[in-house]
Amino acid sequence: MMLRRVLLPTLLSVATLALHAETITLGAEDDWYPYSGKVNGQAKGFAPDLISEAFKAAGVDVKFESVPYARCMEETKTGKLLGCFDAARNSQLEPNYLWHNKPMFSARINIYALANSTESGLKPKDLEGKDVAVTNDYEYGDDFDSNTKIKRSVSNQDEQGFRKLLAGRVKYMVAYEKVANAVFEKNKADFAGKFKAVGMTAEPGLFIAFSKTFPNSQQYVNKFNTGLEAIQKNGKYKEVEAKWK
Repeated sequence: MMLRRVLLPTLLSVATLALHAETITLGAEDDWYPYSGKVNGQAKGFAPDLISEAFKAAGVDVKFESVPYARCMEETKTGKLLGCFDAARNSQLEPNYLWHNKPMFSARINIYALANSTESGLKPKDLEGKDVAVTNDYEYGDDFDSNTKIKRSVSNQDEQGFRKLLAGRVKYMVAYEKVANAVFEKNKADFAGKFKAVGMTAEPGLFIAFSKTFPNSQQYVNKFNTGLEAIQKNGKYKEVEAKWK
């Protein structure tokens, strides 16, 4: 009887906490694997795993809605979504969203040419007046994003941009290195040995862009700050990172 008196309130408390567990939904880029991609209908990648662990450490469960990046950012900006990832925080995006304190990770952005190119060490300024393939609404670093002299050929996916480069429709393609490697692996038959990195535009930090108009969004920015710091200290961050290396 005494054991029941002790256990019953405890079990009820656990059940109550489960019923009232806080859950949020974030927009996840659907075509940016291995950072974030839609795989079998679900958001998969380093970023979803990292974000889940960070929010879990702050007492919040996360669901993900996999959508194209441009739509994801627009729906966050208008308040339909609480947040969207992965955003390369820059001067153009800065005033339109709320931001957590530290980036989740950083990623190198390469300038790609055909494999027979003899160029190297290119920077954004070297692309002025040249046809360069980019992906819709992606950020490539302030020096690239703010340079209006670069002639951009916009595609919806990185794969499409590389196909333009392969067909000679553009001279260069800019892409995040790990994402490009995943595209090459997925399209081995067409892309193996066809491209080389001839420079870089930036190595920015990547963030969740939080909505300024979604209800109580600042409190989730604060919770993410707390959770990210916690998993960096307790080793969980390194566990997730090792999984996706």
